[in-house]
Amino acid sequence: MSHGKTQVLEISQGGPGRSTKRIGFDFVRDFSSDFAFDMSGFIQIFIFAGFLASALPANVGKLPPSFEICHTKQPKYDVCLLNAVEKAVQSLVKGYPPLGIHSIDPLSIIELDIDQGNGPISIKLKFKDLKISGFRDAKLSNIQYDIKNYKYAATAKVPKVVLKGNYNINGKVLILPIFGNGTCSLVLDNVTARINLNGKESKKGGKIYMVTDHFDFKFDTTKLSMKFENLFNGDKQLGDNMNVFLNENWDEILAELKPAIQDVFGAAFAQISNRIFTKVPYGDIFPE
Repeated sequence: MSHGKTQVLEISQGGPGRSTKRIGFDFVRDFSSDFAFDMSGFIQIFIFAGFLASALPANVGKLPPSFEICHTKQPKYDVCLLNAVEKAVQSLVKGYPPLGIHSIDPLSIIELDIDQGNGPISIKLKFKDLKISGFRDAKLSNIQYDIKNYKYAATAKVPKVVLKGNYNINGKVLILPIFGNGTCSLVLDNVTARINLNGKESKKGGKIYMVTDHFDFKFDTTKLSMKFENLFNGDKQLGDNMNVFLNENWDEILAELKPAIQDVFGAAFAQISNRIFTKVPYGDIFPE
């Protein structure tokens, strides 16, 4: 991974047999600051970049022209805000360079390492060059907010989330050994995502900004479909049988992998939210 272009998230959950994840991001190449923040259930989280910069930008940023602005005192503010957030996601699908945001559909993850430790699923799994798509079809079903105290929660429905990239795996899945490397595809159907975001006030240049202090991402799905190419050094019969086994036991496998998937989505969206909130004054985003 090249210096100055990669943000790496290391998540250590501590204790014997507990999992460790390492995540590298590609979509925010010029992330403006180093910061640490707490996310539910984590022992330690650090996100760092190869840049030395101030915690907030020197110049005041502006929201994309396509963003809908809702005034907090207007009638039916809840409805306006829900629609505005949904449209904002659509606006950011291809990214927004003035705020340093690259494409979020597909979302690019350079590297995601999972060391699952001991248990029914004991694997070392590395994903590289992951492309995650499907967010452009997200529909918000509800949104809750406490603007004064920088607290937000939302639920979104996504018909399909697709993860494609390269993998390297070694270990045991339930009762069977597994190893291999190659390309892979994971498909999550009918995803329900629950998001909680807490921020804190930060002042600069006489203006108030918000910094993301806590970002929690949880999801449920009705189905996980997996396809790993070139398992067992290219043995097609063994590889096909393992893929069938994985898909027949997807719910047990997802129960083990879900924390890592939630971590990568949560960390990614936390960075995106910070690109907006630390550059655009809070009062410009939520005017009266």
